[in-house]
Amino acid sequence: MNRRFVSARELCHPDIRSEWAPGDRGILRLQRRFGRKSYVVRLLGPGDRERLRAFFASHSPETVRERYGYLLSDMTTERAAALVNVDQGHDLALGILECRAGEETIHAVGRYCLGGGGRSAEFALVVGESRRRLGMGDYLLRTLTETARRRGLREIWGQVDSGNGAMLRLARRNGFELAPDPFAGATRASLVLRAAGRARPKGRPTARTARHRPKPA
Repeated sequence: MNRRFVSARELCHPDIRSEWAPGDRGILRLQRRFGRKSYVVRLLGPGDRERLRAFFASHSPETVRERYGYLLSDMTTERAAALVNVDQGHDLALGILECRAGEETIHAVGRYCLGGGGRSAEFALVVGESRRRLGMGDYLLRTLTETARRRGLREIWGQVDSGNGAMLRLARRNGFELAPDPFAGATRASLVLRAAGRARPKGRPTARTARHRPKPA
């Protein structure tokens, strides 16, 4: 599989751009506090297959229904492998993990998959029940959005179960527009992305301000 190197500049949350550092096999990772504990935020890879299956097994039936739109009793090895074996330079799959006694446990996952001719991406988020209300979902959504913006995408969107009030509020707080999707029986959350512009040097007048600058007496 073609795996392009993902730089810290390209993959970033707007507040922690400089904190990303290469870990094992060059995979970008960082330490981040949520609540009172420190967690690792990093790209998911092939070695996370069983961790992802264990994460799925920890979900309640309600979480599975809200995330997948229907009840799914098990995540197969093949399905888990497909979800962690992604080209991170094309799509994106991030995890928030807890490290304990040398073992890593996934507590939240955020991902997007390109579509629309490479101009838009569909996102999905899931946070484990025991780690909710710590800001993990907000952090992942903002990271996905900022990364998509820096990669030049025009839109990021997702289908949210209409009964998932927490996810709908999260999307609304982050500027997403919500609209019913009768065909999917869900709510479509979408955000039009603007290119990340360069900051104008202080003191340099714009064309508009230059026209209205008072003339010297």
